Amino acid sequence: MLGLAKLALVGLTSLHSVHAATADDWRGRSLYQIITDRFAPPSDTAPARTSPLPSTCDPLAQTWCGGTWLSIIDKLDYLQGMGIDSIWISPVSRNIDVYTPYNYAYHGYWVNDPTTLNPRFGTESDLLALSSAVHERGMYLMVDIVVNNIPSLSVSASLSSSSLAADNSYWTDPSDFHPQCWIDYSNATSVEYCWLGDDKLPLMDVNTENPNVVQTLQSWIANFTKAYTIDGLRIDAAKHIPGDFWPGFCGAAGVFCTGEVYGSDIGFASQFQTQQWMDSILGYPLYYSLVNAFGAPMANMSAFVDIGKQVLSSFPHPEYLANFLENHDLPRWRNTTVDPQLAYNAIVAQHIFDGIPLIYYGQEQDFGDGAADPHNREALWPSDYANTTTYQRIGRLNKIRKAVIANNTQYAGHNFLDSRATFIASSNYDVAFRKGPILAVLTNRGSPSQNATFGVGQTGFTSQSDIVE
Repeated sequence: MLGLAKLALVGLTSLHSVHAATADDWRGRSLYQIITDRFAPPSDTAPARTSPLPSTCDPLAQTWCGGTWLSIIDKLDYLQGMGIDSIWISPVSRNIDVYTPYNYAYHGYWVNDPTTLNPRFGTESDLLALSSAVHERGMYLMVDIVVNNIPSLSVSASLSSSSLAADNSYWTDPSDFHPQCWIDYSNATSVEYCWLGDDKLPLMDVNTENPNVVQTLQSWIANFTKAYTIDGLRIDAAKHIPGDFWPGFCGAAGVFCTGEVYGSDIGFASQFQTQQWMDSILGYPLYYSLVNAFGAPMANMSAFVDIGKQVLSSFPHPEYLANFLENHDLPRWRNTTVDPQLAYNAIVAQHIFDGIPLIYYGQEQDFGDGAADPHNREALWPSDYANTTTYQRIGRLNKIRKAVIANNTQYAGHNFLDSRATFIASSNYDVAFRKGPILAVLTNRGSPSQNATFGVGQTGFTSQSDIVE
């Protein structure tokens, strides 16, 4: 249940500003994550860049299925119909383009030259066309960036100049990389300096203390964001690079940066804001709390309350965090629980709690077969982009957010964006929290409906308040 001070539910049309989008600009947005290869198929106006394409897109085959930057344009109406006003697209840089022990780089994360576009997804003019189409609709464009690592086909050849050149790596001098070691996650230095991947597909750790590397990356990202009018960056593997690298990189980019800091350690993750390394991170701590609270009927509601309070007290700007229930590395939510009511209550928490709500493509279609990678990277088009109940509910939540933001609806002198969420009451299975003019009352009792009583105490609404439910 949602309660809010009475207001008009209105649509918004935002004009793309000539200045770079700031963190404050982003906090009122609704973000949608796209794997370019899997979101929309080739069409008459979006020709395939890979041939031949499979007749069906089997995620277990781990190969290209045909989506491009132009094909994303075909489905922008679909996204706006759900109230989405910003998109995050998978990495656009050139990848290693050969068969590997883990098949092909359809996902875009095996970047071997960050400075060059990936021809599998289009041309410079195609990416410019997508940027223009997005901004003409008042939407924002976020691009996934990979700078931590470069793939190689063998450990023995990884630090050979000739092998790096043969693999079309942008970096070809061994000094451009940290010495080979595999990550020990119990050691913070190892996490930052050792290599991801494995001996089948090593991901060589780029030496971001090398002045030439730093200068090259900063110059490239400054030109890239300007050339394509990029509004934000999602930084892959952000915790695997020393934090003091990021202010210079994001400063050169001149746009909002949110980093992937995989894990539940709030003390570690909050450093990205307290140390001013970057604007934001993906909300992994809150994600784990929502799984624990809403992942099964009668689950652990205290996890959401306890971790939610820690997030609010540990991050200087929790409103900049990107809150999600799914992504390309995690199981589909409906693989965790098939209960539609639990799924919806978790989505409400995701949209009303402090932060930027983030939908992973297919979440609105209730994709549930996908466990972790690669199962959770299905093509979206077999869904026919249906107007599902979940699609409608996400649209409703976005409409509520936009209305309270547009009308600057106040509660106790604070509007929705400027206020912090406050937990009002909770039980083993229920929770009530307030953010600005909105009161959210949620349960994890699940389906079917059952008779239960939960007192929320002082809601803050006066006896004269007009309430919309």
